[in-house]
Amino acid sequence: MKATANIAVWWDMKDCPIPEGYEAGQVRSSLEAAFKEQGYSGPVSITAYGDQTQTPDHILKGLLSTGVSVAHTKSESTSYFMYEDLVKWRRLNPPPATMMIISDQVGDKSTWDLVRLQQRTLHNFFWLIQLSQNIWFSPLVNSGAGKNY
Repeated sequence: MKATANIAVWWDMKDCPIPEGYEAGQVRSSLEAAFKEQGYSGPVSITAYGDQTQTPDHILKGLLSTGVSVAHTKSESTSYFMYEDLVKWRRLNPPPATMMIISDQVGDKSTWDLVRLQQRTLHNFFWLIQLSQNIWFSPLVNSGAGKNY
């Protein structure tokens, strides 16, 4: 077992959307299974960021029904709010807490701030970047149930 501690996920829904045909209600269980498979356990909080006026109702309902928090942000401010929330959470959750960011905003200023922040801490940190059309096929978010989300 690598770590038993709080786990938080900050997810940019615009840059890394749920693929068409996949159930939003499976996001939490898929991420929890992936963390468990990698040896991480503990309560998982997930916050999905995006312009929720543009998010279909069935996706919002699927996320909210499984306890995924939904934060309404405009595209140009998503990285800022994710970074601010991560910094606050990090202060309240000492190592070996685990953090994951799902976003493809690798080149912005907050990315380098996170790298420097991570160098000064013992938190476990995952950065899931959309390198292909669909990050949900990554082994890290494989539900282990035969279908990837």
